Amino acid sequence: MSFSSLKKELDAVFNTILDKVATGEMPEMGDAQSFVRLITRIQTFADDDWADEYEDFAQLANQFLHAVKKQQLQDAIRLVESLNDAKSYCHRDFKM
Repeated sequence: MSFSSLKKELDAVFNTILDKVATGEMPEMGDAQSFVRLITRIQTFADDDWADEYEDFAQLANQFLHAVKKQQLQDAIRLVESLNDAKSYCHRDFKM
């Protein structure tokens, strides 16, 4: 799968997660697992310019998955907000 295809799929899954969090609901486990799986696959495309930041993003994503597994809604919401902030920062500073 190409980088652009993975990124498009990742954006779709993340938007689904954002929609759930916006209504105060726990994201679906399958969405959280897909999100982390896609992030792991995208890491193989990471340039040196943004690899470190993406590693931090991947760690946040794994923490998010753990919160979903433990049904810790407030932690999951906080982590999704952090992921969204990190995504905005990276997309602003690193054109992919």
